[in-house]
Amino acid sequence: MRHLSLHSAVVLQMAFVLVSSSSAQTLFQPAEQAKLLAHDGAHGDKSGHSVSVSGDTAVLGAPSNYNNGAVIGAAYVFVWSGTSWTQEAKLTPDDGLMGDFFGTSVSVSGDTLVVGAYLDDDGGSFSGSAYVFVRSGTTWSQEAKLTASDDAAGDMFGLSVSISGDTAVVGASRDDDFGSDSGSAYVFVRSGTTWSQEAKLTASDAAAGDWFGHSVSVDGATAVVGSPYRDNWGLPGSAYVFVRSGTTWIQEGKLIANDGAAGDRFGHSVSVSGETTLVGAPYDDVNPMSDCGSAYVFGRSGTDWIQEYKFIGSDAGQADEIGYSVSLSHDKAIVSAHRSDDSSWFSTGAAYVFERNGANWAESAWLTASDSEAWDWFGFSVSVSGDMAIVGAPFDDDLGPQCGAAYAFCLGECDAGTSYCFGDGGSCPCGNSGGSGEGCANSSGAGGTAVASGSASVSADDLLLGAEGLLPGQPALLFSGMNAVNNGDGVLFGDGLRCAGGSVVRHGVLYPDSAGAAVWGHGLGVAGGWVSGDVRRLQVWYRDPIGSPCGQLFNLTNGVEVHFTP
Repeated sequence: MRHLSLHSAVVLQMAFVLVSSSSAQTLFQPAEQAKLLAHDGAHGDKSGHSVSVSGDTAVLGAPSNYNNGAVIGAAYVFVWSGTSWTQEAKLTPDDGLMGDFFGTSVSVSGDTLVVGAYLDDDGGSFSGSAYVFVRSGTTWSQEAKLTASDDAAGDMFGLSVSISGDTAVVGASRDDDFGSDSGSAYVFVRSGTTWSQEAKLTASDAAAGDWFGHSVSVDGATAVVGSPYRDNWGLPGSAYVFVRSGTTWIQEGKLIANDGAAGDRFGHSVSVSGETTLVGAPYDDVNPMSDCGSAYVFGRSGTDWIQEYKFIGSDAGQADEIGYSVSLSHDKAIVSAHRSDDSSWFSTGAAYVFERNGANWAESAWLTASDSEAWDWFGFSVSVSGDMAIVGAPFDDDLGPQCGAAYAFCLGECDAGTSYCFGDGGSCPCGNSGGSGEGCANSSGAGGTAVASGSASVSADDLLLGAEGLLPGQPALLFSGMNAVNNGDGVLFGDGLRCAGGSVVRHGVLYPDSAGAAVWGHGLGVAGGWVSGDVRRLQVWYRDPIGSPCGQLFNLTNGVEVHFTP
């Protein structure tokens, strides 16, 4: 599901438990949807070492999983049905060998998944690799193995990975182009089913020991690369922003914390969504708390990046390592604190949720495991997509010591409908792929997103259909149909994909606000004549008259499928 920042228009239908932090700030703790455990989980797998979520699909990396008589690693795919999470697949590499640590990093976008194996030896000991998997129906298959064109022993290519549509970025933090462990990152693009290296990214001021590529994130034509050891501890670390023009990637900015200090490791984690970047600094000393950690938000204005906010967490403590993992999705951010202690145990872990309303960020929720125990390291990895959050706990021991697990949380609007038919998988009319979970990109460079909130109860008739990423002031039409067009993949229509069809009903035109958001309110069920047992697919058509990517002057959001209940 996707998140909408429609705070003034949508009353969140959340099963929340009220908690209070030590600083007396009132927070909400979202209800835990499920604990995700691998079907064959065993001692030492460290499942949840890495996590990623896109729409209704979550992936857990288990780099120490035992396969075919060797510790090769694995990745587990789970899917959300609207009511429950189930394991859909266990993925392993076609050519995996002992000690590859496949699953060290994972990133999923729609039906495509990238998994890092940073200790693979194809190009020399610990040169590293990454694997691409694609889903057809419910079946996953390996599409490609990615390696650097100039791979060398010790590069650790695959320590970090990120994917957005048909673009993947892979970090190689121990590459030596500009001195030992200066680091690099590689961009790969897909054409059909073929992946090719498009660029090698390095910092304009690269130097030995930077570990550039320790973290990477990509969204559309923007990539961010973390360099947490920039200047060998003389500075707190940095992150670099690159943008694509045609097939060329150019460094647009260098991000530095305005209060950084040596050893902060700013850039240990990064995440980019649209015009916003989130950077973790897990060893920041927040006086008097050493290694408390923090995370920083930067916003883009033209080609400039400006620090907007610093996240610490209302319950922050010494050695919490806040910001060890970060994830950003539109107006929601999740920041880990995996070394956080609860009242009874050490290093149980936690994660903080921050939300943006207009130009302001505020802490909105605090996540912990319902069955937390000492040294679980809940929050070692985090990922958010819309209102769906996944938090890894690689040292959880339900299935054996350090078997690992992950936890799923709904941060708001996860229960009314299921999103489908995204424009982030290379199927858009003129290559105008949107971001993860969005429709095809419009003139803003991002895609429109639709999500259902409220409930699917016909008697309550409180279903809301909201959309964001539309064009402010331009007409937007909500329509519904009985069928998911082309088996849910949609067909080309204007600058987007038409996903809903069959006995189409139009539910009215709205004019999005200045942020490009609109909400169709209560009464949709009565107006549509829907009854319990009906299944309807909803979608928003909208005008895009200036700068339309494909020249058709209109576009569509993703689709939303709703199963109506009494």
